Amino acid sequence: TRSRQHTRGRWSFVLAALLGTIALLGAACGGDDGGDSGGSGGDGGSASADDCPVDALDDADGPVEITLWHAVVGLTAQTLEEFAEEYNASQDKVQVKVESQGQNYEEQQKKFQDSLRDPDTLPNILLAEDTNTQFMVDSGSAIPAEACIEADPDAGEVYDQLMPAVSNGYSVEGVQWPAAFGVSTPVLYYNKTHFQAAGLDPENPPTNLEEIRAASQAIADAKAAGKIVMADGNPVPDGPPFVYRADAWWLENLTTSAGQALVNNNNGRDGLATESELLNDVTSEWTGWMDSMSADGLQKTVPYTGTFDAYLAIATQSASLMIETSTASTTVDALIAGTLDASDIGMDETSDLSGLKFPDLEIGVAELPGVDKAGSGQIGGNAWYLIGAGQSAEEVAATWDYLKWINQTPQQVKWTEQGSYLPVFSGAEEDPGLQEYFTDSRPGIWLA
Repeated sequence: TRSRQHTRGRWSFVLAALLGTIALLGAACGGDDGGDSGGSGGDGGSASADDCPVDALDDADGPVEITLWHAVVGLTAQTLEEFAEEYNASQDKVQVKVESQGQNYEEQQKKFQDSLRDPDTLPNILLAEDTNTQFMVDSGSAIPAEACIEADPDAGEVYDQLMPAVSNGYSVEGVQWPAAFGVSTPVLYYNKTHFQAAGLDPENPPTNLEEIRAASQAIADAKAAGKIVMADGNPVPDGPPFVYRADAWWLENLTTSAGQALVNNNNGRDGLATESELLNDVTSEWTGWMDSMSADGLQKTVPYTGTFDAYLAIATQSASLMIETSTASTTVDALIAGTLDASDIGMDETSDLSGLKFPDLEIGVAELPGVDKAGSGQIGGNAWYLIGAGQSAEEVAATWDYLKWINQTPQQVKWTEQGSYLPVFSGAEEDPGLQEYFTDSRPGIWLA
């Protein structure tokens, strides 16, 4: 499970909050399917074609309306809206409506849980966070993609292109649950100019915790000596070199890359988790490191909900290093280019961001630093679940039709180029246009 905590001073409080969340893992959340189609719940070990009436759309009278819930912002949210518009215009059997349920997954998950009491209020598609997979199984509200693939063998050809790590990451006892994916990973964003001014090699960014600390100290010393300045020669704004948004995602990846689980039964994959393994050498090293970074003035921590606060610290050059999701690539690029729109960051659309332009920034992006080395981690991001509870057979068939369209290569390429999610199907990854994007554009180079 993942706990998103606001900063409460010292990290021991965050650790305690995480432990409280871990205690909930042993309880399965039940749900009444309440609809004509129903959903497959339980242990996740079976899927039947009967659960996914893929042909029911043929008998529908008029367009079938379906709703998609999400909790993403920025160009990612814009991409979801454009997908719906393009799909709706491409055919006359289905109409997709996109609805934002807040600016973080916790708000959305709370609303979804509340809606389980009345399945008629549930969406047809839920973009849930990766750590909600077991909940989605236990709730009985979702139909596994495996069932729809069995009912629609032609669709299986697309899923044959799905990268094994992604398929395994979103399967429970061999059954694949989500039908589409938004895979991302935390990465290190850093100011190359600051690195060079501090005597660091901008082409060799930190790969572990100690190297982040060493780079932060070198930058702090260079700031104090007046060596790091703005393009106009003025000093950069004062602030700790490392900015961290209080998101447990990094800790999850650190423990995974070190071969350490957070809960027993192989992180809940060999059976429901019943005990916490959060207190271990990796998490102890990380929390101790966090404490010392803060105590020495090298780290600024912002709340989980303060995403733009972290971006702005990097953009204004008060901070030099940031751990953030790879999906931030297009947003950071828009900050540099001055093309950021208020709606891109969840602000009121009337807000004027025309003054936010930072062309002098030279940002590098590196693989996520680990305890010992960079680049290891886990499958994460969001997953698109087909909701069966409270839905008619026609709605389930319409939802499946849309999800199949989403997985086609043109949409998957756009999901990477504009939505900033990593390609998960080999057909999309090998697309010439996407390969060009990875070599010829700033956010594409970062994602690559």
